[in-house]
Amino acid sequence: MDCVRYTDGKDYMKDQRIPGEGDLKPKHWTVQVMPDGGGSIRSLRVTRRWVRGLTAVAAIVVLVLAGGMAVFGANTAREAELARLRLENRHLTRNLSEVEAELAMVGAAIDELSDQDQRFRLLAGLPHIDPDVLEAGVGGPLLGDPAREEFLDASPSLAGRTLAAAYDVDRLLRRVELLSASMSEALDSVALHEELFLARPSIRPVQSGEAWVSSSFSRSRFHPLLLVNRPHPGVDISAAAGTPILATGKGRVVFAGNRSGYGKTVEIDHGHGYRTLYAHAGALSVKKGQRVERGDVLGEVGKSGLATAPHLHYEVIVNDRQVNPDEYMVDDRVH
Repeated sequence: MDCVRYTDGKDYMKDQRIPGEGDLKPKHWTVQVMPDGGGSIRSLRVTRRWVRGLTAVAAIVVLVLAGGMAVFGANTAREAELARLRLENRHLTRNLSEVEAELAMVGAAIDELSDQDQRFRLLAGLPHIDPDVLEAGVGGPLLGDPAREEFLDASPSLAGRTLAAAYDVDRLLRRVELLSASMSEALDSVALHEELFLARPSIRPVQSGEAWVSSSFSRSRFHPLLLVNRPHPGVDISAAAGTPILATGKGRVVFAGNRSGYGKTVEIDHGHGYRTLYAHAGALSVKKGQRVERGDVLGEVGKSGLATAPHLHYEVIVNDRQVNPDEYMVDDRVH
């Protein structure tokens, strides 16, 4: 009977079952490498421990690679997010600069409207609004909002500009509301006192586009001909000779003729304590006792009296006291 010798040194019959066969796990493996074209066969013995170590190393490598890919992916996503945020920040900064410029323009326009409103209130017989009230301050923005505080921590400069712009918008809106209420009050007053409004001086007496104020109201001014300091109780409006001189309010002419130093002069009594004077005219178009309306022509600009060049000397007298005519020249419109 044929026998086979196994690695345990014992001989077994071919048909005899080896004790424990099929129950034992191999402790090592032999790998044979046979080169093409002949040559010696190389054997490599691989133990179970070596296989386990190799498997562990492979698992570690796979985990490391997976972690590296995850980190790489996260870094790539973070870089993309940072790029997007930088772009948005540039756009926001540019838009904020535009908003700041527009707010400055709106603020200047409201300042001008506020000046006009003060004059309009004067003509309507209403008191001036206190300058502190006109500013309509709100005390600055509150910082209790966690989002605002986070914004300040992340970008102090941009956050500060943004909050300042928000404060300016709120303040300008308050000023607009105040001006709207003030103008409504003045209009109501004018409607109740229409005759008084028509009598008050309220336009420029010379409305040529080339006319300009060459000398302002002053309690002490150096006189160009007398060469001494003396009060200048009106304004001088330089204009081309022959430019029309207009009545600044409804009234009656109480003087029309030559007056020492003033040359050809017109004086109008508007009633309600208002009078106006127009001097250095080149020619007169009205007579004493004549009734005039606002915008009627009184004469022409000239340089009669003590004058060095064609201009109109214009005075406003309220209750026998000379006041600054600038406060009564609300706009250039005749009506």
